[in-house]
Amino acid sequence: MKNQKLHLVVLSGILLAMMIVCSQITIPLPIVPLTMQTFAVGLIASLLPVMNSFTVLCIYLIMGAVGLPVFAGFSSGLAVFVGPTAGYLYSFPIYCLITGLILKYWGKTFISLFTANIIGMLASLLIGSVWMIPNLHISLNTALMTGTVPFIIPGIIKAVLAVIIAQRLQGIVQKQLAR
Repeated sequence: MKNQKLHLVVLSGILLAMMIVCSQITIPLPIVPLTMQTFAVGLIASLLPVMNSFTVLCIYLIMGAVGLPVFAGFSSGLAVFVGPTAGYLYSFPIYCLITGLILKYWGKTFISLFTANIIGMLASLLIGSVWMIPNLHISLNTALMTGTVPFIIPGIIKAVLAVIIAQRLQGIVQKQLAR
């Protein structure tokens, strides 16, 4: 039991580090950059139990809030949490909850992993877009056209990558957690 908890903590730390690295893989775009953050969130949600993935993403947000440069473009601090893209940050733990809960009940087949990640990704995009409405004083349509629509195809690609990698790692993770 102790080994299982230790392996889960180590895996969580590795995935948190991956999240920080993926946050720096960025293509700057007006208002919302294209990053690999949602890929990392999807992989975290696919590999860890629900509450562990939620905790990892909350720790990521806390690290950024206290000033560690973990967000896209090495940004950090409380100001990031009120900016136009803060909704995406807030959505990451929710993405993990949605994806993790779906996987808990549907299992971890390719189809269930893909479906859960797509639903989580769409929720993340919608939350991020809705956050921009009062922040940028724009309409819902403009927010969706700015913060959701351009990211659907990249989101699907990232979800597929997360699912493929999660499936390949799942056996290794289960073997380590069973020890």
